[in-house]
Amino acid sequence: MTSLATGLEADESQIASLTAEWRTILAEERKNEAAEVTAWEASVAKLRAEHDALLRDGAWVGGPDDTLSILGVGRRELYHSALLAWLLDPQGRHGLGTSFLEALLRRCASDPPTSELHLARPALEVSRGDARADIVVTAPGLCLVIENKVDAGEQPRQCDRLFESFGREAGALFVFLSPSGRAPETATGSAQEAFQKMSYADIASMLRDALARPPWNGVTNHGREVASNYLATLKRQFQ
Repeated sequence: MTSLATGLEADESQIASLTAEWRTILAEERKNEAAEVTAWEASVAKLRAEHDALLRDGAWVGGPDDTLSILGVGRRELYHSALLAWLLDPQGRHGLGTSFLEALLRRCASDPPTSELHLARPALEVSRGDARADIVVTAPGLCLVIENKVDAGEQPRQCDRLFESFGREAGALFVFLSPSGRAPETATGSAQEAFQKMSYADIASMLRDALARPPWNGVTNHGREVASNYLATLKRQFQ
C-alpha cells in the first residue's frame, strides 16, 4: 500500500506539473495572439488611413470617365446617332473636317464621291414615305443613309423600306451600324446587296485615326474633347 500510495503521489505531482506547464503555454499563446491581433489592427488602421487620404486627394478613382456612361446612356441609340451626325459634319467644331466622313465612305464603296464632301450636311430622323432613316448625309452626288441599331431590333421590312425610299438618290449608299457589325435581317434582294455592315468597333477605329491627324481650322478645345470623350465611350461600351 505504501508503494502504491507513493506511486499515486508521484503521478499526481507529475500531472500537476504538466498542468502548470500547459497553463503557462496557453497563457503565452494568448499573449502572443493578443500581440498579433493588436499588430494586425494597427496595420488595418494604417491602411484605412492611407486609403482615406487617397480618396480625399482624388488619387483613388474608379468608374467611367466618359460622359455618356456617367449619365447611364452609353447604349442609347439616339445619343449615338446625334454624336455620329455631328462627327460627319465637316463644319463641326471637332476640327476633323471631312476626314471621318471620308473614312466611313471608303468602307462603303471602292470609289466614293469625295471632291465636294466639304458641302456635306448630316440630318437626323429623316422621313421619306413610310421609311425613316436614323442619319442621312447629303452632298453633291452623295446620299449616305445610316440605320443605327444598338440594342433594339429591326422593324418589319425596315431596311427594305429605306432602300425603296432613298435608293434612287444620286450616290445613294447604305450602312447598317450595330455593335457586332451584323448583317441586317430586313434587307432582301437589292437592299441586301446595298447595305454595308459596320460595327461600332469600326467607328472607333475611324475616329481614332481621324483624331490622330492635326485638326483643321475652326476646332475648339471643347469640340475636340467631345470627340475624344466619345471615343472613350465607344471603347467602354463596344470593345
